[in-house]
Amino acid sequence: RGRGRRGARRRAGLGRLTMSHLHIPDGLLPLALWAGGLVLALALLARASHLARAHSPQRIAYQGALGGLMLAAMAIPLGPLEYHLTLAGPVAILLGVAGALPVFFVVGATLALVGHGGFTVIGINTLLLFAVAVVARGAYRLLAPHLSAGWAMALASAAGSLTSGVLWLIVVVVMLRLPTDPMPTLATVPARTELLGAVALSLWMVGTLIEALVAFGIGRFLSKVHPALLPTGPAQPVARQPV
Repeated sequence: RGRGRRGARRRAGLGRLTMSHLHIPDGLLPLALWAGGLVLALALLARASHLARAHSPQRIAYQGALGGLMLAAMAIPLGPLEYHLTLAGPVAILLGVAGALPVFFVVGATLALVGHGGFTVIGINTLLLFAVAVVARGAYRLLAPHLSAGWAMALASAAGSLTSGVLWLIVVVVMLRLPTDPMPTLATVPARTELLGAVALSLWMVGTLIEALVAFGIGRFLSKVHPALLPTGPAQPVARQPV
C-alpha cells in the first residue's frame, strides 16, 4: 500500500523535468490555462498553415525529417531525472518560425500519444516551443553576419533555451499556486517546491550548455556540407554602381 501511495503521489506531480515543455498528466491543469493555451496555439497554427500553402512537397518532407529528429532527441534521457534535448532552436533556425510551429505541434501531440505528458498540455508546450522559435530565429539572423554558422546557431539556441526556461518556470509557479485536490503534490509540500526550483535551475544550466553544443555542431556541419540550408542574416543594402 505504501508503495502504491508513493506511486500515486509521483503521478500527481509535475512529471519529468524539462525546461522547454511540460510533462504533466491530464487533470492537473485548470481548464482556463490549458484551454486558453490550446486555442492560442491553434490560432497560430492556422496562420502558419496559411503562410505555408505554397510550400513544395520537398519542404514538407524536410519538416517531417526535422520533426523526427526532435522526437529522437527527446527519446534519449540525459541523467537520472530524464532531462532531454529538444533541438527546438536549430529546428526553428532551419525552418523559420512559421515552418517550425506545425512541427512543434505534431511532436507534442505524438509525445502525448505515447504517454510523454498529457493531452491538455499540447497547446502550452507548443507555445513554449514557439517562443523558442521566435527568439532563436531572430537571434540567429542578427548573429549570422558577424559569426560563423556554428557559433551563431549555438548562441541563438541558448537564447531560445533561456526564454523557454523563464516561461516554463512561470507556468509551473502559476500551477503550483492554484488550488488543487487534497492529494499531496508538489504544490502542497514546500520542501519539494524548493527542491524543484534548485533542480530545475541546475538542469536548465546544464541543458542550455548541451543544447548550445549540439546546435554548434549542427551549424558547423551544415556550413561545410550544405550551407544553402542555413538562413541568411538581415538583408544588407546593395551599393549602387556608378553609371
